Amino acid sequence: MNPRQFVLRAMTGLGIVLVAACGGESTPGPPAPTPLPEVVTANAYILPGAVGLGATAFGDEPVVIHKGERMRWRNTDTVEHDVTADAASLPEFMTTGPLAPGAERSFIMNTTGTTRIHCTLHPQMMGTLVVQ
Repeated sequence: MNPRQFVLRAMTGLGIVLVAACGGESTPGPPAPTPLPEVVTANAYILPGAVGLGATAFGDEPVVIHKGERMRWRNTDTVEHDVTADAASLPEFMTTGPLAPGAERSFIMNTTGTTRIHCTLHPQMMGTLVVQ
């Protein structure tokens, strides 16, 4: 028997021993965890040309989010903005902080209420945020 045949027979024999030692059956692992339900995301936008839109910089209607939803603010304009709440009635959302063009920031809203909102960089940009 040449050395190559010897190694192949030894490996085959070792494989048979390992299968026999393990019983030839696999033991099922723990069950997969139940995935958490995905939070619904409601998108809110800083519109293109928002500085010139004034009271409609966030749309011509109030931004409405439902309690428990993720509110995602996205800057679709070509300049930096932020969105800041005028009142502390919605504690999960106080400000987005600076949002570069294309940037976004998310908040999960768990408190119902209404507040006026504005951009601190462009105070003429105003709107209303409602969580129901």
